[in-house]
Amino acid sequence: MVATNYLSYTDSGALYGKPGLDLLLVETALCRAVIAVQGAQVLEFTARDRAPLLWLSPAAGFAPGSAVRGGVPVCLPWFGENRADPSKPKHGLVRGQSWTLDSSEQQEDGRVLLRLSFSHPGDEVFAPSFHCSLTIGLGEALTFDLELTNTAEVAAEYSWALHSYFAVDDVNTVQVEGLSGVEYLDKTTGFSRDLLEGNLNFSGEIDRVFEQAPAEQTILTPNPIHTRSENCHTVITWNPGAELAATMADVGPHYTGFVCVEHGNAFANSWQLAAGETAGARLELTR
Repeated sequence: MVATNYLSYTDSGALYGKPGLDLLLVETALCRAVIAVQGAQVLEFTARDRAPLLWLSPAAGFAPGSAVRGGVPVCLPWFGENRADPSKPKHGLVRGQSWTLDSSEQQEDGRVLLRLSFSHPGDEVFAPSFHCSLTIGLGEALTFDLELTNTAEVAAEYSWALHSYFAVDDVNTVQVEGLSGVEYLDKTTGFSRDLLEGNLNFSGEIDRVFEQAPAEQTILTPNPIHTRSENCHTVITWNPGAELAATMADVGPHYTGFVCVEHGNAFANSWQLAAGETAGARLELTR
């Protein structure tokens, strides 16, 4: 079932209030999910007989045009700060924009597919025009199929990520498997380059960009989380740690409940698209 304008909901007894955003609620025999039309952002996903996959901040705000802390925001057409102009919105412009729900269908296997799209005409924030579609699959797994077309008359660079916030019991006990032996850029030390040896631990603030990263990782918790991607060559790992989280009104003491392991193409892996060129990628998330 898909319902629009669903303005309040609860999960595990926690009330998230009455957000000023249009939401899509999907409940089937396979899963339950909540998706914001703004940003095509999955806020909640729980597969049948599984623990919730995603973390949504109890302090999240739901204001039109503002990013919602948690779930899976789409960062596009640049990831992080705009390196040419840091005054521009962090993580691009699509996560604060209303997308169009083009179609919704339930397949024979019970999965629901939602196809949302967004077209950017080109402006002073980002000059090249582009069209992006995101097909969200909701079943035993949460899947994303992203397709991006450069509709400008000139070549353009696009960087992006699916900024996945995963729910964990305690960030201090979490490890990420599948990145050992990969070099990363460490934002906490001015993007210095280092090499990860062994599993990744979250001790203090962690903000790392792994270029040419493997397609699969496992977040080691009592209910392990698996990420698997196609044509995503960058993995970003993030948790603000106690000190930085204390300065973030929509995180605060709740930082211990999530880790971010994000897939996309950013920094050296950014897409260079010719005029009219299309590129695509896929991400699958499961518990």
